[in-house]
Amino acid sequence: MKKTILATTAAILLFTFAGVTPALAWDRIGERIVTDRLDVDVIHLPGNRKFSRMKVCVKHNPVHFYDFDIFFRNGGHQDVNVRSRINAGACARNIDLNGGQRNIDRIKFKYEETNWFIGRAEVEVYGE
Repeated sequence: MKKTILATTAAILLFTFAGVTPALAWDRIGERIVTDRLDVDVIHLPGNRKFSRMKVCVKHNPVHFYDFDIFFRNGGHQDVNVRSRINAGACARNIDLNGGQRNIDRIKFKYEETNWFIGRAEVEVYGE
């Protein structure tokens, strides 16, 4: 009986962390709290860190993204097509940066929380 409970608990933990592992293996770049109205936020990245891919994840409440722009230190810009709703606990597709490894200056979001529940959504950005 104890072995069955232990095996079941281990399986549950394995499957729980298996879904979270990809975002945890990446570097967390920043996060923002989203209000329930149309909001524009900017995440500035200090220092000289290069990334080739990005991922955007949402926590607590769903968020509808209208615009997502990445600005590079050399003056370049990449408009990312993520014009959709991302549910709480989910991540957008991996976003490959144009030109391989790039030094990111800032990331600009235009979005809104799409839930009437108490609390605020949180958007987290990861880089690899």
